[in-house]
Amino acid sequence: MNTKAIENERAALAQKVTRQPDGPGLRIGRKGEISGIGKVAPGGAQIFRERLPQLQAEAGYWEKRVGTVHDFRVMLLDNDTRIWFSIVFDGDFKPYIKDILTEASPWLDQIFVGVWDGFKGSNDPESVEKLLGCAVQADLFFVANPDVSVRDVAKMQRLSKAVNEMLDAAS
Repeated sequence: MNTKAIENERAALAQKVTRQPDGPGLRIGRKGEISGIGKVAPGGAQIFRERLPQLQAEAGYWEKRVGTVHDFRVMLLDNDTRIWFSIVFDGDFKPYIKDILTEASPWLDQIFVGVWDGFKGSNDPESVEKLLGCAVQADLFFVANPDVSVRDVAKMQRLSKAVNEMLDAAS
C-alpha cells in the first residue's frame, strides 16, 4: 500500500494539511473544518423540515454575527435516521465553538433541538459536549484560498464595488 503521494505536475499545488491545534478537524492555512454525524430524534426529521425555510432565511444573519464561517451544511441521511453537519471556518476550533455559542445559539437551537437526538440546547453543557463528541475529521480537505478569511472576502467585495463605481463614474 502506497502511503506517500507521487510527486508530479498535478501534485505541485499540494496544500499543507495539519490537524486543528485545539480540537477535532483539519486545517489548511487559516481555515479549519469540522463535521459531525448523529442520530435523529423521533419526529426530528419532520421538525427539521418544518423549520427549514426559516433556518435558511436566517442563515446569513446568524453566520454574519459569528463572522468566521465560509460554509455550513446540515442534512438528513439514511431515510431520516441520521443528521450530518459540516463547517469550514476561520481560525482555531475552540474560539469558533465559543463564537457559535455566544453569537448564534438561538439559531443553533432551532437547527438541533428536537432534531438531534439528545440535544437539549446550547445552554446545556452536556448537550454541547455530546454534539461535539460526534465530530469527525475529514479524510480529504481542500480550500481554494486557504489564507483568505471571511473578513478579507468582505473587504475585497467592498473594495471591488468602490473601484467599479469609480470606473463607472469615470466612463
